Amino acid sequence: MLGSFCKMYKTCSICGRLKYFTKFASNGRDKSKRKSYCHECKYFKRKGSKDIFNVQILEKSSIAVAVKIKSKARVFYNVPYEDAIRMVTDRTAGIVNSSLIHQFNIREIVLERDGYICKYCGGAGYTIDHVIPRCRGGRTNLINCVCACKECNKSKGNLSLEEFEMIRLKCQK
Repeated sequence: MLGSFCKMYKTCSICGRLKYFTKFASNGRDKSKRKSYCHECKYFKRKGSKDIFNVQILEKSSIAVAVKIKSKARVFYNVPYEDAIRMVTDRTAGIVNSSLIHQFNIREIVLERDGYICKYCGGAGYTIDHVIPRCRGGRTNLINCVCACKECNKSKGNLSLEEFEMIRLKCQK
């Protein structure tokens, strides 16, 4: 059950995404009372960001991108202004200040959006797949990525969706 009365899911007050309640920052020892913003947006709250998707805030120069990695550390790299605008409008990153954006965990967003169900076979999926492969010009954004099981992801490889469907139909006959 999803909605305003569900205790298992909450909507983040900063990014607006619906997430499982354990993805929200806690109030110290009392884990039952969680904050209104998720772990990813805690960085924005700490830096005092107001509107994280307003692209007019960005400077027209090279923009630094912060990425949180598995070891809980942050890695920084620079991107051109146009790429930063694309990342913010695709909602794969949020603006911290005029020269810094924070990249979200796209894998986690795609898996939660698709409900951990493979888009190709309907089984349990724990990997993401690019519908248009990156080697053919596909980008890593929320529109081009879908949840896939390991077998479908491996068998699709760098094939286009049409080529993959033709191979699957031949194998079923």
